[in-house]
Amino acid sequence: MKRALLCLFAAACIERPPRDAGRSAPAVDRNALRDVLLPQVPQDAVPVGALFGAGIELAGYRVEPAALVPGQFARVTLYWRCRAAITEPWRIFVHLDDAGGGGGRINRDHDPAMGRFPTDAWRPGDIIADPFVFPAPRTPVLLFLGLFSEGENRLALASPGRGRDDGRQRLLAGLLPLAK
Repeated sequence: MKRALLCLFAAACIERPPRDAGRSAPAVDRNALRDVLLPQVPQDAVPVGALFGAGIELAGYRVEPAALVPGQFARVTLYWRCRAAITEPWRIFVHLDDAGGGGGRINRDHDPAMGRFPTDAWRPGDIIADPFVFPAPRTPVLLFLGLFSEGENRLALASPGRGRDDGRQRLLAGLLPLAK
């Protein structure tokens, strides 16, 4: 299990070179994406319904295990829904901030679906499973996230849904608790 999570983590860190603005959307073999292109959001996902820009919704997320076990790896899967055509290849930033206020942060910036399915290849109606792994800390963490492109250009958080807007185009999606 740990080996699989480490492989998944390594794949999520693959850098993608910037694309020229004049180039068309990348060709993607949608048949090879059956593991990340879903027919619906899983029923056990925590619903969020936050909208970024006019076209990208964080429909929900799931944490495995449901409560973090310090020192072990945890997996979070974000479930994105494409609401409108997307013309820019947005990246996802994830900040797992110490909920106790100690200032600790785990960053998990990545390209969607382990780098296999860029946002500018998404079609309206697509539901994308976007997993990432991280070592669970010794404190609960707040799950903040959003989308960005070159530099610090962040996609506007149009509606936080069930989450909370922190005023910096960053969504507070929820609290990831520790196991008791």
